[in-house]
Amino acid sequence: MYFAVSFARQGRGAAQYEAVPREFCRIKRVRNTGSSEGGEPMSALLAIVSRDADYYLMLSYILKGAGYRTVLVDIPNEAVATAEARGAAAIIVDCQPGSQILADIASSLEEKGLADGLTLIALVAEKAAYLDILKANVDESFTRPMPPERLLTYLHREIGNSSNEASDRFVPMFDDMKLDVSGRRVLVKGMPINLSPIEFRLLRALMGDAGRVLGRAELIAAAWPESAFVEPRTVDVHIGRLRRALRRALGRDVIRTVPKEGYAIEITQYM
Repeated sequence: MYFAVSFARQGRGAAQYEAVPREFCRIKRVRNTGSSEGGEPMSALLAIVSRDADYYLMLSYILKGAGYRTVLVDIPNEAVATAEARGAAAIIVDCQPGSQILADIASSLEEKGLADGLTLIALVAEKAAYLDILKANVDESFTRPMPPERLLTYLHREIGNSSNEASDRFVPMFDDMKLDVSGRRVLVKGMPINLSPIEFRLLRALMGDAGRVLGRAELIAAAWPESAFVEPRTVDVHIGRLRRALRRALGRDVIRTVPKEGYAIEITQYM
């Protein structure tokens, strides 16, 4: 499942976070963290503005798997009111060509004085006017299609997630292997596999779209910092190390090489 791609920090979010100490950047997280009836912290709520129900359901499935709560807003002019009333941490807008939805939402946030308390994210469809996206002064934008890992990485870093259930979650990968998201480790039959941070991120990217071939450029974007210069051969080296580590633990190969294209997790093994 792919949603939106290029990752370029901009707008008020960039200026705000560069101008103040890191600890003050958590103000949005605190504002939008509630508690359940039992007193446990609740996970962050994300308001998704889209008129495409299928797209919302796919995106919601991924976000809920990462521990977030979601609410669909299919009437765009109600987005800000809904987000404010429900205590949402962010508004995610499905931006289609010719639509003024994003600009209207950004303007409404400014008018209500909510721009500093709500994160505004644009998922930009192909052929949408990107200049309009920039003028809307969003916190972050992603051009579709994109690997979900990019959106999740941004959300975890900027919004966080206070749900104990989500932070302790083990995501099944195969019948005998699980991904410990919060601990950033892979467990095989309960025993951890020794992976470097880059190898872990490569595995998460591959598992995020199991069966689909990911090119080296996509893997570089998922596993290395945006400013890093990475040779394609470097990807091959780390994939080789990851493949050997998984083979030793599982007794079989689960990463498939597609010559001149990239790599994929064998979907026949995927749960």
